[in-house]
Amino acid sequence: MHEVDLKAVLAAKEQRSAIRDGLIAAWGLPVVSITLNMPGRIKNSPPLRQLLRHAAALFREQAEREGLTIAEERMIYADGGPAALFAVDGAPVRLKRLGVELETRSSYARLLDIDVFDAAGLQISRSHLALPGRKCFVCEEEALACRRSGRHDQREILRQAGSWLASFAAEATNCWPEAVWEVGARAVEAMLMEAACTPAPGLVDRRNAGAHQDMDYFLFLKSSSALAGTMFRCAAAGWSHDGSGPALLPVLRRIGADGEAKMFRATAAVNTQKGLLFLQGVLAAAAAGVLRDSRRPAASSVCQRVAAICQGLVERELEPLRRMPLSRKATAGEKLFLEYGVTGIRGEMEAGLPNIANLALPCFRDALSAGLSLNDALVQALLALMTVAEDTTVLNRHGPDVLREVQALAGSILSGGGMLTESGRREIAGLDQLFIARRISPGGAADLLAATYFIHLIDSEAGPAAD
Repeated sequence: MHEVDLKAVLAAKEQRSAIRDGLIAAWGLPVVSITLNMPGRIKNSPPLRQLLRHAAALFREQAEREGLTIAEERMIYADGGPAALFAVDGAPVRLKRLGVELETRSSYARLLDIDVFDAAGLQISRSHLALPGRKCFVCEEEALACRRSGRHDQREILRQAGSWLASFAAEATNCWPEAVWEVGARAVEAMLMEAACTPAPGLVDRRNAGAHQDMDYFLFLKSSSALAGTMFRCAAAGWSHDGSGPALLPVLRRIGADGEAKMFRATAAVNTQKGLLFLQGVLAAAAAGVLRDSRRPAASSVCQRVAAICQGLVERELEPLRRMPLSRKATAGEKLFLEYGVTGIRGEMEAGLPNIANLALPCFRDALSAGLSLNDALVQALLALMTVAEDTTVLNRHGPDVLREVQALAGSILSGGGMLTESGRREIAGLDQLFIARRISPGGAADLLAATYFIHLIDSEAGPAAD
């Protein structure tokens, strides 16, 4: 990037003219020329080249939508200014209309000059479309009149051009529709809310570390933050996926593997949210896909999409374990399937998250309707999940008897009112101390709680609208 003089600008113009004439001679077609109307002595820089490539891509998209064939294109990166030239099989006036649409699509498009030349080399102007000339950079007058009168100071013109270039650079960072960003943000919010709700019997919360000695509340905040990018990537994958549900799962697992590595770096190798990463990643993808298709999804449609993505998961990954020995060490989930026939989170997701749809979500919303705070409604929903979840964390560490005990204790407290009564609150606090003493951590129920809150947010009563 360096300053150029008038000689370099004129040389770039001559180069464009020669290439344009060559394209017309070679194809006998109109030529569309895209250049940048950048004031000042810097005509070629990385941001300007990026803007030109963006404009060229938009023109290609428009031409394809209009059924126009681009016979040849050339990109030029001269010091006097970058340019893109297209030989296009289309009526010159129609091409000029497309160019005007591009020149008025956004504020920064004022920096674009899109000229059209017919097959005889004659330029098609805006007057051919009965349109006025382009407006000045600074005011609402025609640019030609302002330029001739010298009405505006050069510094004022440069400031406005710089502002438009900054707008383009800012927009370039937003590569996905608003719905994708909303889904990703709400996935992270759900992870944080699950960690924050207190008291969470046996789990890390704002009051204590539960049954854990290697993690605390702040480590969960670091872990969730490290996984934020992964949630956005999963949402983007769901938004852009056009194939079958199961075909999306390998993509999500690759994204999840990257996220897992980031999580372990943030937590110094402590496994804070590995199980939740899988569940929440699939949910984010499912929600984004449903948003794209139906604009305002219901909880049921998100759960159905999760089931579609995980279709055949148990049959593919767990059932073969009964027929052939593993050549590697079995995971905790695989061992529990072989020993107890428990399908864990795979089975829950393949079934469409029934414990969330049929129990936890209604319980959470009923608690909110009854006047409980968000924190207390989350604890109430956690208690409900503990009554039914095949919690593989508890099962793996303590066995089926303790799991049944956990379910019974939670059920007894919930039937007495749970967080809706003072006695229930005391019992939940006591259950927390009991689980801490016995090192019982219902991590599976905690993961389902985060998913419950996420689905609540995405549901049609609260979900983000697609663009």
